[in-house]
Amino acid sequence: MKRTKVISFRLPLIVCLLTCGLLYCFSYLIESSFEKFSIQQNVSELNSVISSIERELIYFSPNDNRDELFQNLLLILTGHHHLFVYIIDESGKVLYRTRGPNLAVALKPANLEKIITEHGTTISNLNKSSYRIAASRVIVENDKHYTTIVAVGRDLQLEFITRLRNGLGLLIAISCVLALIGSFISIYYTQKPINRLIKKIEKINLKRLNYRIPTSSVPTKYISLVRAFNKMLNRMEDVFQRQRNFTADIAHEMRTPITNLTTQTQIVLNNARSTEEYREILYSNLEEYEKMSQMISDMLFLAQADNHQLVPNLIDIDLVSMLTMMCDYFEPLTDEKNITFNLEGNCSHIQGDKLMLGRAISNILSNAIRYTPQNEVITITLSQTSVKRVKIIIANPGEKIDSRHLPHLFDRFYRVDESRHRNGTSGAGIGLAIVKSIIQTHKGTIFVESDDRSTRFIINLPTAISPHNH
Repeated sequence: MKRTKVISFRLPLIVCLLTCGLLYCFSYLIESSFEKFSIQQNVSELNSVISSIERELIYFSPNDNRDELFQNLLLILTGHHHLFVYIIDESGKVLYRTRGPNLAVALKPANLEKIITEHGTTISNLNKSSYRIAASRVIVENDKHYTTIVAVGRDLQLEFITRLRNGLGLLIAISCVLALIGSFISIYYTQKPINRLIKKIEKINLKRLNYRIPTSSVPTKYISLVRAFNKMLNRMEDVFQRQRNFTADIAHEMRTPITNLTTQTQIVLNNARSTEEYREILYSNLEEYEKMSQMISDMLFLAQADNHQLVPNLIDIDLVSMLTMMCDYFEPLTDEKNITFNLEGNCSHIQGDKLMLGRAISNILSNAIRYTPQNEVITITLSQTSVKRVKIIIANPGEKIDSRHLPHLFDRFYRVDESRHRNGTSGAGIGLAIVKSIIQTHKGTIFVESDDRSTRFIINLPTAISPHNH
């Protein structure tokens, strides 16, 4: 909860900082643009006035009436506000000046010469006022020359820039506060449906795994999230249900041999027995121990398969030769029911663990013999489906398996006919689960089909397994 609050505060803060940054950049551009425009306007005005004054001085003669010059200068300066002119001759005598700052002392001689030479401008502060100053020199007849200094006041521009800066700063501050408040409000209303979802999710526990969050009660943008969460709950419920079923089944399977051992031991202890009777009871106990040992070994095998710890010892396998040997191995069982094997087809050699694959096929063949009627034929078909894959089909005649059972045949402890298990004619119910684990370890697939003619286990295997798959 504390981390959620930190995140909820961090996001508005980030939005606020980004808003401040963007507005600051925007205000800086506005201020810089206005300042640049003001400088260009001042320079243009100064150059225009200097050019006009230079034309008048070129035609001015000291012997002529000065009043005409002064009138022309007044006409030039008309319409220009806060503009000041200072004209001196070569001897330093003031020819003309406007009321205002003493521009003669505003510039040092070196600075004045630099401005005249470079046709530039400079800024000077006089009497608590700021001016932009330009200067020029005109040479007339008899080597006389006049120096013109023109200045324009910058106080109004500076005042406007200051007000503009203060206004933009205030705008930034208000915008940041509004962005912060808006972000908090937006996050609050955005997180409101999420908080409702969190409360619903917090109510889910092991006893309520069947609960699903209705998509009708969440906003449209969260429907895909809720659907994904519900699917995850389906998978979790299935896993827990399988775990519960597995625990119950393994307890049931272990209880039967333990009950048998306990009963037989109690009977033996109640009465004295002969050596032969003790021997028979011990053999019977040994058989129960072997069943328990086999069951434990099978469960450990499946546990390794679940944790992807099965690593096949890959060798070259001739499936035709291996299946022929397995048919011979089961010959004593088939002779009892007068069942025969029919091995058809051919395929290339494959890479695999011979012991594992032998165990998988052995489990299928033993099931086929168990459920095949007398005097029938079990057919084993080999085929090459492609250059890299082979197919094995083991078909046995017998009763059709209902389609509702087919998807669960490879589940642990699943039995189609519970009565057979109660009569002791079936195994623990994990043989086909082991088969599926072995086939998947070899990167193959297995499925089952059943109809009125036969039940068929269809195995697809790759001819080679890449080492990086393990």
